[in-house]
Amino acid sequence: MVLLLKIIYTMRPRLFLTIAFLILLGSCGTGGAGRQVARLVLSDASDLTGVLTSDGKHITCLDRSTGDVVEFDVLSGNTTRIKNLGPWSKADKHFSYQALFSRDGKQLIYNSYTDTTESIPELRIRNLDGSGLRTLYREKDNYPIDWSPDAGTILVYRDREKTIDLILISIVDGSEHLLKSLPPDWYSLLSASFSPDGSFIAYSVVREINSPDVDLFLMTTDGRNEVAIAAHPTEDQFIDWTPDGKNLVFFSDRSGTWDIWVVPVLNGKQQGEPKLLKKDFGRDSGVFGIAPDGSLYYRHYKRLGNLYNGEVEIETGKILVQPVKVETLNPGLPDQPLWSPDGKSLLYIPRLGYHWWWENKILTIRSGATGQELILRPQLRYLNYISWAPDGRSVIASGTTGTEFGIFGIDAETSAITRLTGEEDWAPHLCRDGKTLVYMTDWGIKKRNLDTGEESEVVKIADPGNIFDLSPDGREVVFQEADHTIKIVSLNGGQQRKLFSDLVKGKNNWWEFDLRWTNDGSYIIARAGSEIWRVPVQGGTPLKLDLSVPKMLSFALHPDNRRFVFSVSEGFRDELWAIENLLPK
Repeated sequence: MVLLLKIIYTMRPRLFLTIAFLILLGSCGTGGAGRQVARLVLSDASDLTGVLTSDGKHITCLDRSTGDVVEFDVLSGNTTRIKNLGPWSKADKHFSYQALFSRDGKQLIYNSYTDTTESIPELRIRNLDGSGLRTLYREKDNYPIDWSPDAGTILVYRDREKTIDLILISIVDGSEHLLKSLPPDWYSLLSASFSPDGSFIAYSVVREINSPDVDLFLMTTDGRNEVAIAAHPTEDQFIDWTPDGKNLVFFSDRSGTWDIWVVPVLNGKQQGEPKLLKKDFGRDSGVFGIAPDGSLYYRHYKRLGNLYNGEVEIETGKILVQPVKVETLNPGLPDQPLWSPDGKSLLYIPRLGYHWWWENKILTIRSGATGQELILRPQLRYLNYISWAPDGRSVIASGTTGTEFGIFGIDAETSAITRLTGEEDWAPHLCRDGKTLVYMTDWGIKKRNLDTGEESEVVKIADPGNIFDLSPDGREVVFQEADHTIKIVSLNGGQQRKLFSDLVKGKNNWWEFDLRWTNDGSYIIARAGSEIWRVPVQGGTPLKLDLSVPKMLSFALHPDNRRFVFSVSEGFRDELWAIENLLPK
């Protein structure tokens, strides 16, 4: 081969370079065989439900309407049905939990609500074709979680008045064995699974109701020898065992984003530190399962939407430059766009997941001159209701660190956070003096001196929302009452001044209004659904801008009162993806 290459190099140099490139390319391909690759399997997986079979070939589910078993082939993309030949009643159509298939793929178990008065489900077991149907267990609020590898027992989560129990149900006679009881006021089971050899059970629980404190545990199948795995103060949520049973795969936001991690275990104990497998996986990406070759199949929830910009003549409401789509760096839905005080940058939240109220962890700052985007990743598990600080050097937002709610200042360059208040309040605004914080509470608008900690009421509002804004000079606020009347009041309280009411006929939902003061203090820009109104602050006739956009989510006018941006929500789409070579060799 070497001699042949020498001859080719002497006679045909270009041919030699081509062959050498192909050889190099082939060697690179071989060397990269273990590299993670994300592969789109199905572009529209909205109707796809179920779990990945143990052989990694199908995603299988039970059709509630017919009792048929539906199998989606992950390689070919074809869907087939195993017809149900057994009885199928109305009660069977209303099982409340995902049907579970045995690991050998021959049986399934599901809940059937036969007693609608007491809502006591029957745990039913059958073969794929509906034969061999029998009731295995009947108890209120029981939910099957996993089959044992030998198909001899079912792992069940049972919610009782005084305890939340993790139990085993025998397939032979339906007898139960209690593994663990958890106090219902403090715990909630998220996921659990037998190890591949059936010796252990891994599970994760929420330690406190409405708290992100989630921990991962491992115990033997008799309910003993429980140990905490990969302990960390942030959220750890169990996904599955690796096929060889030597590792636990889990979600965690310990790095500040929602990632996939793996931790080695041996004989029921942790063996080494967790390792990051997949960065920025996303909280709403539901996992179907892990195939024997290490590929992870998952559902990716894709929120769709775009940002648009244009120009308007604010005095007449005429559109000068028709809106055009803005190419943003992050996928998803741009929300809450806000121009910086100097008008040079645009701030927005990229909405990525289904549970956007708990998924928002990043911010984007876009240069108005170059279009370049800076991604801020503050160490917050959640953030929302953003505004600029008057100097443009930081962003003010509501959020939580995971253990504490509050209002935070976020450095616009470094993402460093400063906790300003400790309350679960929202819609914060910082005055020009840099020390007076104004925000919404459960009863109205409040202000706080950040130097002294002194707090005082601005105005009480019945049924308050997030509909208020601070004037550019920091002296007044504009807000909305429960009867949809828009008013202005001094930050020091006093008499309220009615600005307008019934601005948009037929618009009777308070959350459809969004109020923003223009930078010069002359107008209030009021968005009502797809309509944008310009309302003079000192009185006068409101003017509807010559712009109406269906599914408009937010609108922001530039400080020059001419340029504008708005975002449009275009729904969402579920996609089926596979991450190949996810697990370490």
